[in-house]
Amino acid sequence: MSIQSSVMENVDFTVRRAGSEDREALLEMYSSFEPRGGMLGLPPQNNVEHWLDTLAAYPNFVVYVEDRLAGHGMICPDGDTAELAVFVHQDFRRQHIGKQLFTHMIYQAKQMGLRRVWGITEPDNLPMLRLACSFGFVRTDDPFEFSLDLQANPKSSAEAGEDDADSCHCSCQLE
Repeated sequence: MSIQSSVMENVDFTVRRAGSEDREALLEMYSSFEPRGGMLGLPPQNNVEHWLDTLAAYPNFVVYVEDRLAGHGMICPDGDTAELAVFVHQDFRRQHIGKQLFTHMIYQAKQMGLRRVWGITEPDNLPMLRLACSFGFVRTDDPFEFSLDLQANPKSSAEAGEDDADSCHCSCQLE
């Protein structure tokens, strides 16, 4: 499944499953990614090639804005749960790239029959926490983790993320 739409005024983007043809673009995106290693050590500061090789075992997704790679996400399953991770290049933040990746990845996770998805981030990464909250994720006892029960969540991936992330008043209340 590939999604084509517009992020902002007349800007085209494509979300799709990553393939070997995306490797050079991923290396280029991560070579200038900031903050480097700032989110729990990811993306790694060194040996990005090895990290990408390791991630190739899992479903990876990319977002291109016009011809430039703007974001990368992955679903790392373990049984009927999976970790979701999203990285958006700083040149494309606040343009709904993360939302598009999350929408696509949650849909794919449901298609894979996963029961629950979760993610981790720094507790002060408010943009990520607001995004997760807008999709119905809740914070867990671990201050770094947020989780979504895919079977209990009433939101479909098509309507998820529609809440105003700046006025998030859900169970992952930000402090």
